[in-house]
Amino acid sequence: LTVDCGTSMITLEINLCTAQWAGFNTTDLALNGKHNNSECRGSVDTSVDPPIIRYQLPVNHSLDNPCRHSLQIVDETPDPTGPFSSFLSIQSVIITGYIDTPRSDQGVISYSTDLYYHFSCRYPLEYLINNTQIVSSVSVATSDNNGTFIDTLKMAVFNDSDYGYPLVVPSTGLELRTRIYVEVKAVNLTGFHVLLDHCFSTPTPYNMSHSEQHNFFTCSVEQRTSVISNGLSKVARFNFEAFRFVQHRDQPKSSIYLHCILRLCEPSKCQELLSGCNTRRKRSLTPFGEESRESATVSVGPLYTNDMPSGKDDVNVTGLVVGVVFGSAAAALLVLGGWFVLKKFYWMGGLPHAFD
Repeated sequence: LTVDCGTSMITLEINLCTAQWAGFNTTDLALNGKHNNSECRGSVDTSVDPPIIRYQLPVNHSLDNPCRHSLQIVDETPDPTGPFSSFLSIQSVIITGYIDTPRSDQGVISYSTDLYYHFSCRYPLEYLINNTQIVSSVSVATSDNNGTFIDTLKMAVFNDSDYGYPLVVPSTGLELRTRIYVEVKAVNLTGFHVLLDHCFSTPTPYNMSHSEQHNFFTCSVEQRTSVISNGLSKVARFNFEAFRFVQHRDQPKSSIYLHCILRLCEPSKCQELLSGCNTRRKRSLTPFGEESRESATVSVGPLYTNDMPSGKDDVNVTGLVVGVVFGSAAAALLVLGGWFVLKKFYWMGGLPHAFD
């Protein structure tokens, strides 16, 4: 039995020769005992060697799935030596099922074997999305070990509060204090919300051993960061103001790499984790705002900022200075004009000589 735990589909392959040797037709084997449902039977592929029977099972537990399987969310103890060992525990979803033949229930003995193939796929629900592209929405490469939902997670940056226009970084870099809008979302995934545990930035690509980073938020939110939506749907959003890392003070541009540790959780569990930020009670599940072994990192970058502040403040200051200069000049001209008029009247005898 070969099992591929895909993002949206679990693919199972069994040896056709084994089934035929046991005396069964391909129609005799079905997923999860659904022998009367043609959608739960496999398809023969003779283009490979050896030939196989292939089955496909959607990764969901909805009523639209005719070959329904067992789906269970479990708490697990993290590896103390792993990169996310600071988590108390992590959650995974485990999908189990089987392929079998009809049972031999006639008589006392049988000379044919019953075939039974059991399978399971484990999908961690904690991810750290990490990549090095910033100009558009990106996906992170998937792992073939067990299963992963990392393919369904995308991170993008925008330049507007409606999240409609992707951020384009000019060659000279973004102006300081430019508002940057970040969106992390799950696509083609049902039953889970996206909860950002920890978002931060680094001056270089993500490295576990790095020591310099700027936190946007965990349970607490940095002053110039605003969390718009988190844990409420398949989309999480926040924004922040562009800044420079001090270590780049001798460079014309400063690079910023964004990273988010996130988890996928059931809607009710997301709310429980969010409320844990306020109560700070110790739970079997790691509270929101703390890291876990199975976290994956979503990162985008580099974003470049220059050493010039936003031009809006400069315009206001310049306008004030220009206004003061022109106002002073106008007042001086008015005084001089009045003096010349009075002098003219004096010479023409229009004013008494006491004017001197």
